[in-house]
Amino acid sequence: MYYLRVIVVGMFFILQTSTFRTMSRILSILFALIVSTSVSAQPVRTDYMESELVSEVSSIQPGQPFYMALRLKMDDKWHTYWRNPGDSGMSTSIQWTLPDGFIAGPIQWPYPEEIRLPPLVSYGYEGEIFLLTRIVPPAGLKPGDKVDIQALASWLVCTDICLPGEAGYGLRLPVKAEPAQPDTRWPAGFARTRAALPIPQGDWKFDITASDSLVELHALPPAGLESGLTKVSFFPYIDTIIDHAAPQRLYRTENGYLLRLRKSSLLSALPEKVEGVLVASPGWRGAGSERAMEIAAGAVTRVPPVTGFVGPVPASGTAGELENLWAALLFAFAGGIILNLMPCVLPMLSIKVLGFVHQAGEKHTNGWQHGVVFTLGVLLSFLALAGALLALRAGGEQLGWGFQLQSPAFLILLSAFVFLFGLSLFGVFEIGTSLANAGGKLDRGAGLSGVFVSGVMATVVATPCTAPFMGPALGFALTQSTMLALSVFGALGLGMAAPYMLLSSVPALLRFVPKPGAWMVSFKQFMGFLMMATVVWLAWVLGLQTGPDLVAMLLATLVVLGMAGWVLGKWGSVAATSRSRMTAWAVSTILAIAGVGFTLSSALQAETANPNVANSGPSKGLKWEPYSDKKLNELLTNGNPVFVDFTAAWCLSCQVNERVALQNADVVDAFERLKITALKADWTSRDPEITAALARFGRNSVPLYVLYFGDPSETPKILPEILTPGIVLEALEDIKVGHTARR
Repeated sequence: MYYLRVIVVGMFFILQTSTFRTMSRILSILFALIVSTSVSAQPVRTDYMESELVSEVSSIQPGQPFYMALRLKMDDKWHTYWRNPGDSGMSTSIQWTLPDGFIAGPIQWPYPEEIRLPPLVSYGYEGEIFLLTRIVPPAGLKPGDKVDIQALASWLVCTDICLPGEAGYGLRLPVKAEPAQPDTRWPAGFARTRAALPIPQGDWKFDITASDSLVELHALPPAGLESGLTKVSFFPYIDTIIDHAAPQRLYRTENGYLLRLRKSSLLSALPEKVEGVLVASPGWRGAGSERAMEIAAGAVTRVPPVTGFVGPVPASGTAGELENLWAALLFAFAGGIILNLMPCVLPMLSIKVLGFVHQAGEKHTNGWQHGVVFTLGVLLSFLALAGALLALRAGGEQLGWGFQLQSPAFLILLSAFVFLFGLSLFGVFEIGTSLANAGGKLDRGAGLSGVFVSGVMATVVATPCTAPFMGPALGFALTQSTMLALSVFGALGLGMAAPYMLLSSVPALLRFVPKPGAWMVSFKQFMGFLMMATVVWLAWVLGLQTGPDLVAMLLATLVVLGMAGWVLGKWGSVAATSRSRMTAWAVSTILAIAGVGFTLSSALQAETANPNVANSGPSKGLKWEPYSDKKLNELLTNGNPVFVDFTAAWCLSCQVNERVALQNADVVDAFERLKITALKADWTSRDPEITAALARFGRNSVPLYVLYFGDPSETPKILPEILTPGIVLEALEDIKVGHTARR
């Protein structure tokens, strides 16, 4: 007999892990006949299981329903199955033998838990479970009688192996005229089970749709209910609806929630109604409320688009959202200081060096005035840009920091301004400076108006960059009131201006600055070439947004601006007559307005006609795919590790990171070896979907690098704003360990 059982159990386990699961369930009932059966009111001990038939009451009343339960207590690491066992298993069944007139309802199933035995996922129970059944006795029972209730239960108990089991039970209950009294042995078990029973869906509404690879379940809460769901798991009653082993991801829609699941390979078409149990955290009516709800979702053709992912988010701090105003102000100030070292600001840093050199050569200097005016230019510019950003976002625009560089019109204006500034550095004409003699010694340096303009310029060219600490601070700012948000942006501006204010206000520090001399003229002209390089970069960004035609128009405009500058320098200098200066200014102004105006009108038309066309250019090394919420959701639903690069062509830090770190041969090899999908979220032009994706991580600026590990239970990791190959490879080590083990 022993060897026969071993052979039977072995055959059953093989069938459980094959495609003939349905056949195995039928055979398991036949196999269970080999297992000994007992009829007793006492607990029955079978393989790795203690079972018992228990009653909630110690007596029954004629015509009054009462509850009985099959109590199952599995040994440690063993489990039984829910009504839909998932990828493998067999649900527990009860066959009742009742006196005449008694009616037994179906098993009332508490919500299950996922039992993962890779690559399979089953739905079932561990520990102790009560399976409730409602029994209705006839009204004609006579008090004083006793009734015998018998049941035959069969199940499958599993760990690494599975064993079928079966047992019979009998209970005798007295009939009394007075209301039934509870059996004092089982109130805790019945109460615990009722708390785990799914509640009706009530006023919640559910729709479901299926695509080639996904099943999407939409939940619409009752009006006025703030549910605050953070995690939802769906357990369908039919086992061919979803892929049980795939992760389930919850998203917000405009007025509800969307649960994305991977479609079962056995599903050809959705039935009219898909029924099952949704288990929610923290509960359907808030923390501490019921976690399980029985639903019936009607099949539809489409569900609302998502507006945000509800799931693991990075921890607070430098990698996530900030929750404290003082921390945000400190982060913003530190980020502003570091911003001076970013590639966006380096051209303007060089211009400030000239001012410090001139200041170091003066015996009696009021350098603090220059520092104050420069700080004022930076601060007012930051506040102006922040105010415009907040106003546009309040009007419904999906924008973030650096939004002005997403506009072709602004790129043309900025290119024109930087080009003219570069011409002035070459000496074609002068803005706020004069050369005293042929030796090239600066006489008085930049006037206060020039210092203010340089502060504005430094701010404008700094906005494409996000320095360390800036991202969390700016993300915090855009979730606060207007005044608090402006204070964070103000702290950012003060941080950026702080080094200049310090050098301008402490004359002792200027002794480390080189002395003025003829070299300054050459240095100033060299800075002009950096300005022209900035124009080339801006033209490249414009080309990515609009195409080559508008770039050609911009180049023609720069030729006209060059002519305007030449006219102003030739006939508009202080040495010319008053009439000559007026004529030169008039001609230069007309040329500048005509040239810029024509190209600007074309840019506005292109922006209106095609506002979201952008491509940050072909990337070497990694095989990038364009980002979309749908693409990301499909990859994560399938359990794939994903790397998302939130970038833009106008973000110089992004371009440097890509060339230094993301095109590194070791990094590329690691991506291919670990089968990581690389998605590029190109924010060069306005893209509300990418703006919303950034906001989900408490950010509104680029660069942002997010690494998903392929496991829905793991929090995605945010990498620093400044990348090196070592930083990327170290982050990938977590996938190297976890993902390889899961495959």
